Amino acid sequence: MPFSCELSLDCLIQVGSFQLFMNFVRYYPIAGAAFLIFYFWKKDYFARFKIQEKYPAAEKIWNEIRQSAITLIVFSSIGITIYSLIRLGVLKSYMYKDPTMYGGVPYMILSFLMITVWHETYFYWAHRLMHHKKIYKYVHQVHHQSVNPTPVAAYNFHYIEAFFEAIYAVIFTLTVPIYYPVFIIHTFYAMIMNIWFHLGYEFLPKGFASHWFFKWINTSTHHNLHHQKFNGNYGLYFNFWDRIMGTNFPYYETYFDNLADKRNITVPTENEIHAPA
Repeated sequence: MPFSCELSLDCLIQVGSFQLFMNFVRYYPIAGAAFLIFYFWKKDYFARFKIQEKYPAAEKIWNEIRQSAITLIVFSSIGITIYSLIRLGVLKSYMYKDPTMYGGVPYMILSFLMITVWHETYFYWAHRLMHHKKIYKYVHQVHHQSVNPTPVAAYNFHYIEAFFEAIYAVIFTLTVPIYYPVFIIHTFYAMIMNIWFHLGYEFLPKGFASHWFFKWINTSTHHNLHHQKFNGNYGLYFNFWDRIMGTNFPYYETYFDNLADKRNITVPTENEIHAPA
């Protein structure tokens, strides 16, 4: 929090307003801008980069927008609750605001890497758990209503899943020191990557998914396949756990390259078709 106050109704209103503002004002303009660019304004221009040729129905898109609001409210509620528990002395946060603590910039970089690795690990195993047959239909199925996802599907979660999506950050800040601006940068980065993976478009070149180095980095295609086929490709930023645990779809790399080949096919114009030999 950029401010602190004595625990009271006014304080909770301030904290709640800040949380809602930060969550809504960050997510909707960015996800919305991506949607407008790729699904309306430049739709034809980017069509060859589309992973699935069809476009989702308007009803599905509106549902993604509405359900994302529930997720953002859950995120904000968690923030208010944790702040209150810290102020009451029930919990202790290791988030700090003095940039000189813990050795300065080197530790800031280290803590960013640590929370990223932790998020990746937490997400992979929580995501696999969400696909358990006794849990999936009650919770994660909401997210998978977006079989052909758009940028506004990034936060399309059931409220229980929204809770588990956010709790990794709480666990980290209650156990590991992290500079407040670094934490904000991480959450912003996480949101941007989530929107990117739900974009529905792939721009990376052929061979990226099978390259000796880049194959460990996830792509929009990787997560789009998860939405199409469900039981596989569970990772977030990286393709580490999926490769180690054998949960990548076996045709992921081929599918990725086929998309790249398709986008590179040049369709002749009308003048070229009728031009004399």
